[in-house]
Amino acid sequence: MRGKLFVVFMFWSCVAFGQQMDTVNIEEIKIVSSIKTDESLQKMTSFVNTYNQQYLNNHNVKDFKDFSSYTPSLFIPDYGSKVTSSIYLRGLGSRIDNSSVGICLDGVMLLNKNCFDFGYFDLSKVNIYKGAQSLTFGMNTMAGVISLTTLSPFDYKGIKLSTGIASGSTYNAALSYYGSINGHTAYMAGIDMGSSQGYFDNAYDNSDCDWQRTANGRLIFEYRKGNVTAKNSTYLSFIHMGGYPYCLYDTVSHSHGKVNYNDFSGYDRLNLINNTSYIYSSHGKYIFQSLTSVQLNFDKLQLDNDFTSLSYFTLEQKEKDFALSQEFIITDDNRTDNWNWTAGAFVFGKYLNMQAPVLFKQDGIQALILDNANNGLHVMFPSYDIEFKETSMKVTDNFKYPRFGGALYAQADYTLKRWIFSLGARLDYEHVSLDYDNYAQVNYRLVPIMTQYRFLPVSFKGSASEDYLQFLPKLAVSFNLNQRKDNIYASISKGYMTGGYNTSMFADIIRNQMMQNMLADLGIEPQQGTSMEDIYASYGKENIIGYKPQYIWDWEIGTKLNFFDNRLNVNAAVFYIDVRNQQLTVFPSPQTTGRMMTNAAKSRSFGTELSANMRINGFILNVNYGYTNAKFTSYNDGKSEYKGNFLVYYPVNTLCVMADYVLHLDNRYLDNINFSVSYNGAGNIYFNQQNTVYQKYYSLVNADITLKRSIYAVSLWVRNIFNTDYLTFYFLSSGNNFVQCGKPLTFGLTFRVNR
Repeated sequence: MRGKLFVVFMFWSCVAFGQQMDTVNIEEIKIVSSIKTDESLQKMTSFVNTYNQQYLNNHNVKDFKDFSSYTPSLFIPDYGSKVTSSIYLRGLGSRIDNSSVGICLDGVMLLNKNCFDFGYFDLSKVNIYKGAQSLTFGMNTMAGVISLTTLSPFDYKGIKLSTGIASGSTYNAALSYYGSINGHTAYMAGIDMGSSQGYFDNAYDNSDCDWQRTANGRLIFEYRKGNVTAKNSTYLSFIHMGGYPYCLYDTVSHSHGKVNYNDFSGYDRLNLINNTSYIYSSHGKYIFQSLTSVQLNFDKLQLDNDFTSLSYFTLEQKEKDFALSQEFIITDDNRTDNWNWTAGAFVFGKYLNMQAPVLFKQDGIQALILDNANNGLHVMFPSYDIEFKETSMKVTDNFKYPRFGGALYAQADYTLKRWIFSLGARLDYEHVSLDYDNYAQVNYRLVPIMTQYRFLPVSFKGSASEDYLQFLPKLAVSFNLNQRKDNIYASISKGYMTGGYNTSMFADIIRNQMMQNMLADLGIEPQQGTSMEDIYASYGKENIIGYKPQYIWDWEIGTKLNFFDNRLNVNAAVFYIDVRNQQLTVFPSPQTTGRMMTNAAKSRSFGTELSANMRINGFILNVNYGYTNAKFTSYNDGKSEYKGNFLVYYPVNTLCVMADYVLHLDNRYLDNINFSVSYNGAGNIYFNQQNTVYQKYYSLVNADITLKRSIYAVSLWVRNIFNTDYLTFYFLSSGNNFVQCGKPLTFGLTFRVNR
């Protein structure tokens, strides 16, 4: 009850006094570090949230999933492991493969979704751009972009040290040094390391489930002289962890059991990113930028794929991913002219080598293969049974998955008094192909008539390729209301999420084909409507293997306002998104063990977002609210009609109410104390297309206290103070319902030194 009263008080306080959204207006940028992300936020014709370094430190933000606690309509569920990087924004998102929200690191897009979740230390700024950003940032940014800017060695000199301890036997330490070689060259070297035993136990053997060990390194060299700025950054990340605290869920009683599975599940990753940026400014004529990136990723995923104590089947997926990108951007820098323009060219190549063998164990062979075959067989031959000689069966899955492409884009802005008219377009080309080689073998017999086992090999080998060409226009207009440049804006833009191939379905295809080949080998005709039936007969091979791009039309109207000498900042927007060729994660049959992406629906999403911040002396009051209504306008899977149902995995409402107070002491012991209390709410979140399984609106209360003296700072933080029980994820596999619960009450202590 006290928690509810506190939330009501916080909400009405912030409504009364305004909100502190951490949106910073940058009117003039003296040093251009990125043409893409250095544009004045006040002039942008889209909704943007910005978080500076002080904000990130005061609220102990170290994980990109933390941003969903503060940003309207953004939801990054914390489940699975660090390979799981699903991002939902304005109702758009994807569980697997591509992302509808991109991650931009120092102006360069990350090309592998597996690498989104890494150690974010020493960030100077985070911008979160809402709405379709495909014109500037390219593919897989149709819902928005999270832009990360690391601290420049020209902006800080000396040592940065932090160390922390938290519940769950969690430890963290980071050390960075910022120095200069001469007046024109500076460098940075840093490392961040962490360890945690986690917050969930596996009841099968009482082991820690979500433990992890991480290490992240960064090395930056930056050169500035005259018209030239050059920067080379190397990022190295290592992860060794468990994870996947999934437990069985009863959809009738809405109760869940304990995590209880018998085979190891975990994730290992080593990724290396090297970005090189070169900027030439003619001081008043134009600015030219070159961005070169090499991105390498090596990871291994191990799963008890049935997540039960039975020996069904396991997955060991190894990936070697190599990516190279090059971008050239030139923009007009003549500020006295009414015209302003930007043009760019982008090329990339990406090669993925994946090995993903699935091992069917004794219980899995019986339940997923033999029971299905024998149940159908018994319709015609009640006394016959198919038996395997083996107690396990390995399905070997090998994939070569190259893709390459390029784009040309341009945008022109024309200023007419207080009006700014913008028109832009991007032409994006991509080639995607897949070579697959899948194999399994088994020895079987039909008892009682066969005494000897018969050898049965099954293979599925071939290749597929697709070419995608997208034209992505954008039209926007803004009007400055006064000399403070308060404005209103409207924009229309097209965005898209690229297509691809369903590598996780091949083990199911092999298993299904094996059952069909056995029946054919025995001269038995499968009976329609029985478990002998080919579960993929209604799908063409091309529909099982591949899926096409999803694209949207995004309409947005918004305003950016400042009051009381910039003490109150308000950003507000309404949006409408029309989605076509929508990509959905589906399971073709209750017997399916894999998941399949398909283009099955049309939908629309509309809503509103509000961010405001109010600063009164030492008080900072914030409200960030997002409402999203995203529903299917057309979707029938042949079994059910889903028109009018909510899309899955996004929250209809997101709310963050935050109060910060700085107490200035200025004595020999303390300079100041920063108090922060926040309320975060999200829901409803629908987990299936039937909308029968969902998480109701839930509330989390967090608190931070930071004591500062000279170069030292100590922070005490608490998350989920009232230990709220809620679900972060739900899925269906092999006819079973599974969920993951949110993290319980957690707390920690962080010590920082900036010298």
